Amino acid sequence: MIEPEVATRWRSKDAFDRSATLLIGAVAILAAILAILQAGNGLASTRAQAQAARLSADAAAKMSASSLARDAGLRSQQDALVLGMEAVSRLMVATQGGDTGLFAVGTAEQAASGKLTAAITESAATSGASPVDPYAAGLISATVDQLNAEVTEQNRQVNLANDTGARSQRAVLGLSLLTLAGVLVGIAAVLGRGRAGWATLFVASGTIAVTTGVTLLTVF
Repeated sequence: MIEPEVATRWRSKDAFDRSATLLIGAVAILAAILAILQAGNGLASTRAQAQAARLSADAAAKMSASSLARDAGLRSQQDALVLGMEAVSRLMVATQGGDTGLFAVGTAEQAASGKLTAAITESAATSGASPVDPYAAGLISATVDQLNAEVTEQNRQVNLANDTGARSQRAVLGLSLLTLAGVLVGIAAVLGRGRAGWATLFVASGTIAVTTGVTLLTVF
């Protein structure tokens, strides 16, 4: 017959071994989950950062190109208008003074003003279309609504990058805590089922509990 003291020691050893085994299993499971979360969120953060940078550069290019196109069009229209006004002024003076030479110059300027206006109108109608390539056309013909939409999406990508980056960092923190928990379980196994061993297992279980909370924060 087994003495009660021996049976108690066996039960204590079994409980200690089971506890250590459960903690090791918890460490393995959480490590696998956190590794997947860290990798996934890290990639998502990198992708969102790249997308945000691309949208920022694209929006800046559209603002610059569309502004240049509009400014060039306005300046050309002003030049045509000034030329037309000068032609009218010359024609009036030539008519009053009977200056045929000045009249011819005014007539030529008036015709040039009309041709310039027609050329500007035609050019404005083809801006953002063939023969300009699609990307350059998109830059030139960008509207304020399109720019606002692109900036909004760029801000969303920045927020996404920050969120997934923070989740990735929490996953790294969880993996660091799991490493500590694994070391503590190993130390407890060396110490055995005595008071020191049980205390080390208790600290390891607390570390795993904290890691579980970090994992939940990373997921949700």
